Amino acid sequence: MEDYNMKLQQLLDPQIYKIPPKDPTNKFLLKTKNLIKYSSIPDTIKPNVPLRPIVSTIGSPTYGLSKYLTRLLQPHIGQTTHHIKNSDHFIERMKNFKLEEEDILVSFDVISLFTKVPLMETLKYIKEIFPKDVSILFHHCLTTTYFQWNKQFFEQVDGVAMGNPLSPVIANFYMEKFESIALESAVLKPKIWYRYVDDTFVIWNHGLDSLHFFLKHLNNIHPNIQFTMECEINGRLPFLDILISKTDSLNLSFSVYRKPTHTDRYLNKLSNHHPCQKIGVIKTLFDRAKKVSDPTHLDEELQHLRMSLQANGYSLLEINKVFSSKPKQLREKLPHLGMVFLPYIGGVTDKIGRILEKNNIKTIFIPTKKISEFLRSPKDPLDPLTALGVYKILCSCGLVYIGTTKRSFLTRRKEHMRFCRLNQPEKSAIAEHALNNLSHDVLFHDMKILSRTSNFYVRLQREAIEIYKHPNNINRQFDNICLNKTWHLVLKNVRVIDNNI
Repeated sequence: MEDYNMKLQQLLDPQIYKIPPKDPTNKFLLKTKNLIKYSSIPDTIKPNVPLRPIVSTIGSPTYGLSKYLTRLLQPHIGQTTHHIKNSDHFIERMKNFKLEEEDILVSFDVISLFTKVPLMETLKYIKEIFPKDVSILFHHCLTTTYFQWNKQFFEQVDGVAMGNPLSPVIANFYMEKFESIALESAVLKPKIWYRYVDDTFVIWNHGLDSLHFFLKHLNNIHPNIQFTMECEINGRLPFLDILISKTDSLNLSFSVYRKPTHTDRYLNKLSNHHPCQKIGVIKTLFDRAKKVSDPTHLDEELQHLRMSLQANGYSLLEINKVFSSKPKQLREKLPHLGMVFLPYIGGVTDKIGRILEKNNIKTIFIPTKKISEFLRSPKDPLDPLTALGVYKILCSCGLVYIGTTKRSFLTRRKEHMRFCRLNQPEKSAIAEHALNNLSHDVLFHDMKILSRTSNFYVRLQREAIEIYKHPNNINRQFDNICLNKTWHLVLKNVRVIDNNI
């Protein structure tokens, strides 16, 4: 843990992060609302195991807006001849390529691309394709990244955060501008330049000495964007999840590439997951083998998968059954009416899933327990009162108030206390109860959190359920949505009779 914290501290470059005077959540939340009105994971294969900074933005003030802007920017990237969508796209473009004797296979990798994307330059490019009001939204989302570590808040002042849905698209967008400048200004140009975000595959036909000058040229374009280079060894070069090899006939051959740290650990057969998810593991690996490996490497790859899957508890019979199954003909299906997430309980929820599927409702099964629940998280624990969702406040008389909030629980509690202090009973039912019963002691500081969720409709539904479960509530009837009667049978055995619960 000490080593983890030390490496994290080293990542906090003062040119990229600054310490604000206080928690900036409310400031950014207010700014987000106003704008809308107007319109670390360890990298185990690198020396010393450096950390990749991840800022989880789910539930943050700008998360929803970032997802919306991602959809706006996405159509503006991937239109260049140098863009690669995925491994399949790369193989499709390179499978018929004919090499020459002097061709060298090379890959270039940008060092820490996300935290090094020059924000102001990127925003300048964005202004060229979007109107002013949309550009302001981009500026807001990209300049309000913050996080908490070691009980201290940090604001990111340059680059983009891994964990923000907008970041991969922004990084790709900037790199397209960068590579255009780099290739146009290069004295000697590569024969092939195919890029996937920060990884680039190159075929160089000007000799090894000039290749180092080309690397220097790339690293001189912008101080933030620095590349590392890897050349072929014995005619072989890894790129993405593909091992590219030169053949004697000067063609390219492809096989599945696994990093040296890969353990061949997959979802174990004994794991408490739905059977279709376990079969899905075998099918996914088989499909990747067929798409990536050419005929000369396919048998070797399938044999490796058989051994790996057997080590994970799968029988050779079920492995071969998937491997030998014929592809199903795609039938035109109606779009699902909805999606349901159910905990997987064998013999119970899988039957429910089949009933739902007959009614064109997609079912996703999730495990009831995860290993992560039993392990200590290295992240700083968040104060539960900074979340939002459904809560209850007790009164000394035995009655209870059930509430929901779209702000933090702490903010909502302060509001209730202020309503009481300012004699405003119309503002909330708990304030009305407290002001009408001055001898009662409302336990504001003993607020109980019942559910944490940012989804508006889920919050309303959960509030209605909790009100039904607590018949000793003081809620006003018009404060909440009406609970459908189909819930009553399910909830009748869990209604809280004991007023102290």
